Amino acid sequence: MARERRSKRSRVLPSPHRVRVLTCGENMGAAVVACLLGAAFSAVVWGRWWRSRRPAFAAWGSGLAIFAAAALTQALGQAHGFSVPLFRAFYLLGGVLGVIYLALGTAFLLTPARVGRICAAVLVALTLLLAVDAALVPVNAAKLNTSAGVLGGALVGHGTPLFVAAVTFNILGTLVLAGGSAYSALRFIQSRAGFDRVLCNVLLTVGALLVALGFSLAKTVGGSLSELGVFESVGAAIMFAGFLSLGRVGVSSPAGSGPVAAAASED
Repeated sequence: MARERRSKRSRVLPSPHRVRVLTCGENMGAAVVACLLGAAFSAVVWGRWWRSRRPAFAAWGSGLAIFAAAALTQALGQAHGFSVPLFRAFYLLGGVLGVIYLALGTAFLLTPARVGRICAAVLVALTLLLAVDAALVPVNAAKLNTSAGVLGGALVGHGTPLFVAAVTFNILGTLVLAGGSAYSALRFIQSRAGFDRVLCNVLLTVGALLVALGFSLAKTVGGSLSELGVFESVGAAIMFAGFLSLGRVGVSSPAGSGPVAAAASED
């Protein structure tokens, strides 16, 4: 009877809440692909900045470089296990900074230049403060052998600046990216020109949202880092396809239909 009761208890816990234990050497292929795609995309965008010197490209290039670095830390953690310093870097890069720097590029185009520069200065200052907090925030190292712990559960306390920024930056960044896509679509409806630019804006937003969705699902329904890596890889590929679609899909026109893609064609 006692054995039967213990056996029943072990089956009561539903699968969405099971703790996924990480093992060294876990499949890191998807994270490696995401890292390579993010790095390639970043290099392309920085190349555009070098030719045009537009600050939006610097922001997008930085965001994509952050994305690639986050995927790299994830791959290293899956291959060799997450140490506390590696977790701090992964959470800061992947959980906090990536989306907001992509959104900064759109902000440069939706606002006057002076406002864009102020936003950039504030974001850089906050990034430095958050980097200090990431280095000092208490971490429960015992939880770093689970997916839930690596995705934020290992942080001690949810009132820290790092945790608050993870929520605030992702919500704000998503709103800015979605707003840029809506604006480009509205301009296309009005002018019927520049479909490739609309496609670029939409794919950039969809790719960023897909990566954010991967983090959210992994946190809330017990997903694994390998599954997150798939979301990251697909998201990076979609963003890359969006940028490469400029001038190749539909009929381009100088009338321009969106802030993100309009700047991307000016080099």
